[in-house]
Amino acid sequence: MSNYEVRPQNACDGASTVVALDRVFELAARLGDMMERALDERGLSTARAEVLVVLHEHGPMVQRELSQALHCTPRHVTGLIDILEAQGWVVRGPHPTDRRATLVSLTAQGAKAAARMHAERQEAAAALFGDIPADDLATFVAVLDQVLDRIGRPEPKPAP
Repeated sequence: MSNYEVRPQNACDGASTVVALDRVFELAARLGDMMERALDERGLSTARAEVLVVLHEHGPMVQRELSQALHCTPRHVTGLIDILEAQGWVVRGPHPTDRRATLVSLTAQGAKAAARMHAERQEAAAALFGDIPADDLATFVAVLDQVLDRIGRPEPKPAP
């Protein structure tokens, strides 16, 4: 009988999993730094930019819909909208069919910034992944999806 244990081909040893986790942390830190620098240039935080992106992708929304889309409390969204409105990125207005509701929309400044962020996201994706073979990229995305599923859904962010 052999002293070697037969392991499944897809099993990882502890050292490999720690290296993988370290790489994920490094990637998250580098991407976070890049994003923070780009947003700082615009006078935006990550949370405020996320509001602009959601409104750009989905159009005007009531604050409750925004809180659901952003996975945060309605109170947190109110604080974000207050700041974004004061800085000229969004505007609150009457809902066309519900007199009790207030609709949040992008201003021209907010729409321009959101469109620019969208274009920069496309450019960054092409720069990072454009020359990676499709099969490798599909595997990468599948592995990331597995890891994200293990972490679970984000909890609502508390109010500031």
